[in-house]
Amino acid sequence: MLDQQLIQQEYGFLGDEIFLNVSQVVMPPMRVQTAYAGFMADYVASLGEGVVDKAWGIVAKCRENMAKLVNAANVHEIAFVKNTAEGMSILAAGYPLKPGDSVVIADQEHQSTLFPWINAHERRGIDLHVVKSVNGEVPTQAMTDAIDDTTRILVVSSAQFSTGFRADLAALGAACRERNVIFAVDGIQTLGRIDMDVQALGIDYLAAGSNKGLLGTLGCGFVYCSDRIVADIIPPYAGYQSTVSHVAPPSITTDFDHLEWYPHARRFESGNQSYNCILAMSKGVELVLELGVKNIEQHVLALEKHLREKLSDLPLHVVQAQDPRHWSGIVCIYYPPNRDDEVIAILKRHRIHATMRGGYIRLGIGFYNTVEQMDIVADALHEVAALIA
Repeated sequence: MLDQQLIQQEYGFLGDEIFLNVSQVVMPPMRVQTAYAGFMADYVASLGEGVVDKAWGIVAKCRENMAKLVNAANVHEIAFVKNTAEGMSILAAGYPLKPGDSVVIADQEHQSTLFPWINAHERRGIDLHVVKSVNGEVPTQAMTDAIDDTTRILVVSSAQFSTGFRADLAALGAACRERNVIFAVDGIQTLGRIDMDVQALGIDYLAAGSNKGLLGTLGCGFVYCSDRIVADIIPPYAGYQSTVSHVAPPSITTDFDHLEWYPHARRFESGNQSYNCILAMSKGVELVLELGVKNIEQHVLALEKHLREKLSDLPLHVVQAQDPRHWSGIVCIYYPPNRDDEVIAILKRHRIHATMRGGYIRLGIGFYNTVEQMDIVADALHEVAALIA
């Protein structure tokens, strides 16, 4: 059961606004807003004295929170990056792939997940086994069937950004482990909203930005990298925070032939981090942990079920996985794109905030949303349908 008093305390500022845009950008809770603003205020008030020491305390706490959220075996399996694309690129550029090795990936992936592997294909000569989606779904069997003796990595999003389809991570993880294939996941669309246990699911590598369900901000994300594979990954960039070779100023480097990387995920952190953004992510995940991610998942999926029932007679294309186990709290509706202005006006009148591009409405449900809000959304979408008819 979700703590409604805590949710009101953190999200009461939304008032009558119906925020359903979490699949694009976060609406940070009050504790995140306060911490983010306070970081700069403290920085200036202290004239920067001790800011680095405080920052490392922020980093350590966030590692703990992230490790707890995804059930990492060790805190040192967590590293911080700018976003999902950077996190995925570290693996694509740093893992020892050679020409003829292959990576399995679906055609529906977001560019932040797909482009690092196209880049590896072009620059490193690896093969891409691209699995075709079927009716908006990424077929589990086709993904596992695409694995062959050349496959080194299988990549998938926990939920697809354009359809909301949630992958069967348990089945994919089991297949990868059975064939000794690295299982890499883009978790940005579900982390913080759907429970994700990296150990239980057999995930070796997980990347996500904090600007969605993690309730952080733009320009910050994290990577989980299992100890099982981390020593094989040589990051594409190096710095004093990613190597044991670092010497403290004013000493200078004397070994110009070799770098000794940290033996864990910190090797991915090459220099000073966006400490204020890491603080924001830490506070956001702190709230998720307090509410309980399993409670959040139950609430989000219950609201999705309620909304889909309300939309069952909608004469528009509502993307829906046949099996509810593939639902993710994301509902996508397609309509003729030549009526954008009128559709926007309807959503605005009902105070609904959603992702909207030409012919596409995407609703991302959060723990702060309610049944009453889903009813308003259903009414608004029926107005859209009537307008188009």
